[in-house]
Amino acid sequence: MKRLYPDQPIVGVGAVIICNGKILLEKRKSEPGMGRWSIPGGLVELGENIEQAVMREVKEETGLE
Repeated sequence: MKRLYPDQPIVGVGAVIICNGKILLEKRKSEPGMGRWSIPGGLVELGENIEQAVMREVKEETGLE
């Protein structure tokens, strides 16, 4: 799926995780934004609800549950 200028909307999620006054950031491993700091997140997969997508993306990108 082409993401830069898609033919249809693409639903994405991002997680803002705060613990003891600190915000969790990850360094992006791939484009877009490779090498930049970002909140964990990504695209919602078909059949997932938003909560499931956020939990999956956080686990995939950080290893946290």
